Amino acid sequence: MKAIIVNFVISGMLLLMTVPALSQQTGQQQQQQQQMQQMQQMQEMMQRMNGLMERNQQMNRDMNQRMQQAQNEQMRNQYQMMHRFSEQMGMTLGNMKNAAERCEMMLKDREMMRDRQMQQDMERMKKHLSDLTTEMDESLKTMERMVQRMKQRQPQ
Repeated sequence: MKAIIVNFVISGMLLLMTVPALSQQTGQQQQQQQQMQQMQQMQEMMQRMNGLMERNQQMNRDMNQRMQQAQNEQMRNQYQMMHRFSEQMGMTLGNMKNAAERCEMMLKDREMMRDRQMQQDMERMKKHLSDLTTEMDESLKTMERMVQRMKQRQPQ
């Protein structure tokens, strides 16, 4: 009987010791899943930025060609202004992509991400970059509409 009680007590103690370990393991798994999700979101955002950069470059090539083919000085100047504006947008997109890459590097740094406040701030930073990417997309769409109107005004 004494042996049964001792075994029961030991079993209970072992069970109590494994609960925190299981809890810690579950917490680590959740943290890893969260980190994987953040990495995937960063990759998607950078792919969006790459797409925006490609659209901007294509628009630049088109405007450069139209600027050279323009029949009058006024149209040439307008295409030149749009071309230069588009170049600046391209540089901004490049800077944003560099910032996103740095953000991704910090998200991968396990030491930085141990701090809960750091995690929250990095999540905010990622959200801001995502919002900026959406704004740049809207800006690029506006520029594309402006160029389209210029094309329509240009004498054939």
